[in-house]
Amino acid sequence: MTTHNVLDLSALVLSSCTSGLPEQCAPYLAESFTFVGPFGRCTTADTHVFMHYFVRMAPLIIKLDLSFSYPILVFQGSDTSVVFAGGGPSERHPSVSPRATLVWYASAGERPRLVHMHLSIPPVEKRGSTFALIGAALDSVDARVYEYASLIYIRDNSGISHAVHPGAIVYLEAAHQYVDVHLLRETFRTRSSLSAMLDRLPATFVRVHRSFAINAKLVTSMSSSEITMSNGEQIYVPVKRRTSVRRQLREAMALNPYGGTAATQARATDAPRAGASVAGEPSPSEN
Repeated sequence: MTTHNVLDLSALVLSSCTSGLPEQCAPYLAESFTFVGPFGRCTTADTHVFMHYFVRMAPLIIKLDLSFSYPILVFQGSDTSVVFAGGGPSERHPSVSPRATLVWYASAGERPRLVHMHLSIPPVEKRGSTFALIGAALDSVDARVYEYASLIYIRDNSGISHAVHPGAIVYLEAAHQYVDVHLLRETFRTRSSLSAMLDRLPATFVRVHRSFAINAKLVTSMSSSEITMSNGEQIYVPVKRRTSVRRQLREAMALNPYGGTAATQARATDAPRAGASVAGEPSPSEN
């Protein structure tokens, strides 16, 4: 395996984990992958548990502004490489310095697979000339962070199950008895109705008309007739629905994605839930 490849893959894995999108790591994890992390029950040998762990802990990681400098190679054998990454610059907590060790394995002619990762965070941070517990930086974190939406598993038409973080779904597009799931970097098709898919997602998803539902958190702009998403795609909004869609988007954007389920949040805020926000199927004149 090449040094450059292993270092680039390590940077990708660490960036994905600290951004709350651990499903991007899935193609690089070995079947025997093991992981040790810094919070709570942090030892696992299951890739799904690993991904769910980082999704659940995303609010804490974001609160600490964890980031890593570019990794360095500390050992390389014929089929094994060990990579180390230290903490990078952080705006709010410049002295919180996470450390990560990643062990990669690759037999001849195969791409590297991550077999082990150990992530740690020092228990104290320096503030001026004094030291304080890292935990103090987390005092203001919403108590509901541990209820952060977990990964959902969606089976595509080829029978492959995708572990998907709801926040990585840009929009859903209905196509007869199928739904195209548009992620930030890929799209796949699953056999489902749009309503059934929305029932599995948080209240931050808004149905703009019969064939499309969008992630309000990934909207970048809205003109008089179109909504532009973070991946550059533009979604048409029917004339008769523009006022209600704007209202629903404002309500959805105000929701805290770290707290509770879609149904619980909808009832608590008296806002329409994602799957039922348009009160059933719109009439043909609204398409």
